[in-house]
Amino acid sequence: MADNSKDMEHASSWYSSLYNSIKQTPINVTVLIISTIVFYKVVSFSRRRSQHLSEHDGQGKQDVDLLPLRQDFTVPELREYNGTRADGRILVAINFNIYDVSRSTHYYGRNGANPLFAGRDISRILLNLPVNLKASEDFDDLSDLSSRQMNTLQEWEQQYKEKYPFVGKLTEKHINYTDEEDLEVEPAVPLV
Repeated sequence: MADNSKDMEHASSWYSSLYNSIKQTPINVTVLIISTIVFYKVVSFSRRRSQHLSEHDGQGKQDVDLLPLRQDFTVPELREYNGTRADGRILVAINFNIYDVSRSTHYYGRNGANPLFAGRDISRILLNLPVNLKASEDFDDLSDLSSRQMNTLQEWEQQYKEKYPFVGKLTEKHINYTDEEDLEVEPAVPLV
């Protein structure tokens, strides 16, 4: 019981000595509060400055203001969107769907973590299958994938669908939708 009262005295003496030092010299609290505010301002200013600099250094186009793009692409057309165009747009294809990943230049850009993904069908890469980049110039129908691999690919695609804007489909041949107007079927002439 005596040990318990000593512990309580020690704990209360710590609080009381702190309270007394604050009470006797309130300038310490004021200096502490001002120091905390200045530290917070310096840290927040340096964060804003580093974000601002990274946006203007050519690599940090995190929030690229590009007009939405809606069209289908063939593999050679997709290859043109690897971040080297004047607009800096970067597209990738997953499971025949194309997504605009331009805002992730830190990952897909020339100086990013995976610049070879830009302008390509990355379906096999996401499945960790060996990919010959020269062969990736051809349309890949993914017909040799197992159902398990297709399910994994669909999970990957869902993540891209939630994060990036959908652009269009990856096709084997170029489809010109404006030609549909020319394909209108003429009404059949009734036989007499």
